[in-house]
Amino acid sequence: MESFASDTYVVDGNITIFFGAHSESFKKDILHSSLLGQLVADISPNTWLSSYITTLGKFYWALSKAKVSNYPKRPSSLLNIASTALPEIIQKDRLQQLSNALSAITQLPSDSPASEALMSRIQRQNAPAHDEAPTFTVSTLLTLVCEDKKIISLQISFETHRAVGISVLKHPLSEKIILGDIETVVWATYLSEDKYTKIRDQVIGKLGSKPQTCLFHIL
Repeated sequence: MESFASDTYVVDGNITIFFGAHSESFKKDILHSSLLGQLVADISPNTWLSSYITTLGKFYWALSKAKVSNYPKRPSSLLNIASTALPEIIQKDRLQQLSNALSAITQLPSDSPASEALMSRIQRQNAPAHDEAPTFTVSTLLTLVCEDKKIISLQISFETHRAVGISVLKHPLSEKIILGDIETVVWATYLSEDKYTKIRDQVIGKLGSKPQTCLFHIL
């Protein structure tokens, strides 16, 4: 019988969840390489996702082709968007683990470093045109590491006409708040561990003290 225990991290404002048991060294390799990939991608915010995926490829994440999907706006939380976009991953037990993980994050103090990092990443105010009201881009990356070490990544993004709170992880927004379609990008990968071993020290060196300030373990 599969174990559906999970372990949750906020990685520079995005969310990584490990399903089942994994060695600490494997977790660190995933967390460190994805963190550096995000920091590199932050240099080019307009092409963030493509930069992130390209960088992971250089770190020996064996990537599949990304699938882009658009869903008509509807009452939506990040949880129910994920359950729609990842039906092959979000089995009943895993969906409960994902729900539990997101609940734990929403219960963090609003001034905690993990919560602040998440809200800084998950929502961006767009510059208004002329006299128009400002809009917001809600966007997050979910990285789900399965028991067999398969990694499923899901980028979710949509526009809103007002700011949202951390509750958007679990509690649906009214479709009246959402502007346009909801976009998801899904891809699968494995970390080529033998190859990554050769660059592990380089990745750690480039990160410096960032793991202490950008990686948060959600207990």
